[in-house]
Amino acid sequence: MNLREIKKLNIPKTPGSYQFKNKAGKIIYIGKASNLASRMRSYWQKSANHTPAKEKMLEEIASVEWIKADSEIEALLLEANLIKKHQPLYNVVSRDDKRYAYIKISTEEEWPRIFFTRRLDKAGRYFGPFVSAEATRHVLKAIRKIWPYRSCARLPKKTCLYYRLRKCPGMCEQKISKSDYKKIIRQVILFLEGGKKQAVKEMKKDNSGHQFKNIKQILDNANIISLIDKYAADVVELAKILRLPRVPERIEGYDISNIFGRQAVGSMVVFKNGEPAKSQYRKFKIKKKQGRADDINMLKEVLARRLKNDWPKPDLIIIDGGKAQLNAAIRTLKKQGLDVPALAVSKGQGLRSARAPDKIFWPGEKKALELPLASPALHIIKRVRDEAHRFAISYHRLLRNKKIRSL
Repeated sequence: MNLREIKKLNIPKTPGSYQFKNKAGKIIYIGKASNLASRMRSYWQKSANHTPAKEKMLEEIASVEWIKADSEIEALLLEANLIKKHQPLYNVVSRDDKRYAYIKISTEEEWPRIFFTRRLDKAGRYFGPFVSAEATRHVLKAIRKIWPYRSCARLPKKTCLYYRLRKCPGMCEQKISKSDYKKIIRQVILFLEGGKKQAVKEMKKDNSGHQFKNIKQILDNANIISLIDKYAADVVELAKILRLPRVPERIEGYDISNIFGRQAVGSMVVFKNGEPAKSQYRKFKIKKKQGRADDINMLKEVLARRLKNDWPKPDLIIIDGGKAQLNAAIRTLKKQGLDVPALAVSKGQGLRSARAPDKIFWPGEKKALELPLASPALHIIKRVRDEAHRFAISYHRLLRNKKIRSL
């Protein structure tokens, strides 16, 4: 098929799932979209930057179909259920089950939990696979606003903050009966299976007026797919701005945190396709004794230790710092024989507010690059930098508090 043929189709501009079929009528790929028409046309745009595997898929597409959904969350669930049913070639090619995200309901427990996982066991009910971990977590948050549920690994003796926020029914203090909680779990299962109408019907029978009134508003405002698409678009824009050889799939961000060299730590965060891959984050306790605060040498140590590990190679490295930090990173990379693009990002002099101009330091450029606040490329750079900073600070505070308690 081509763009002209796609434009002739009466594709709706609503959320939903789309299916690509080959000449034999077999589904070879299933996707989801906040706007079906826009997303499906994007595959055949001249500006599309496809991988070889996706180019091959496009050559095999003979027909397209779609199913509309009432909300982005329902489109996401629809995609997951269809992938599970049909196992399309281009949805599973080059993918490992460990990379997928799932929602588990521990039906084997007396009070079932609902939580995010990448691990599949024999017990319980699983919903997925979801390619996006970020989207999976957003689904869980949205569901919890409608149906309060248990997520804690062990039941506490007293109700916690989630109960006070109406996000847990408080089974630890018998605030809800087992039969009523089973109804909640049943309705959540129905919803995750794509049976929203049946779930709503049951809610009406139970006089769950509050949840029933809120369900449409919550689902309408949960713009999950739009957010994930934006993250992916930010990375593409970043590649264009920096003139990278290809769109970076794996971005690593680094930061150092210490107080005059004490409790010094380094952080490494990983973003894949514009999303944080938290399972791949790493923290480093600085080994070298520092006579004085020396962020440069600390950064070099962190990078050297990271590069000794057999972890996937990054497509781009983002450092929280200035030109000195960038030069240190480049020297360390060259010493290890790696040719990986790297940049450093810092706030304007003495500024840390959200409105302060960020300066991008790039190898070979004498002047720092300043991007507009609305720049998609700047958005992804800042997200990586801020997450690396947050992760480093949290580890530093943990070590500092342990030190204080030991005194």
